[in-house]
Amino acid sequence: MTKHDMTKHGMSDDDRQIRDALQQSFPAVNTELRRDLWPAVLRKLDTRPVRVPWYDWALIGLSVSVFLFFPQLILVFAYHL
Repeated sequence: MTKHDMTKHGMSDDDRQIRDALQQSFPAVNTELRRDLWPAVLRKLDTRPVRVPWYDWALIGLSVSVFLFFPQLILVFAYHL
């Protein structure tokens, strides 16, 4: 590439053609919000029921049973917190 191939912005003619083709292919993006999204988020959080999967209950039961059989582990976990 020679000095004559580069424009004042450091782009060659091929780069400029590619940029122009991409700008024509993709429309400009409107970054303005059409409405406030926070009320919709609050509605979704209110209508969504809290569901606890079965494996969470299994993990809680396993933890409780381990702590009942090995109470010394409570101190070990408390020390590491």
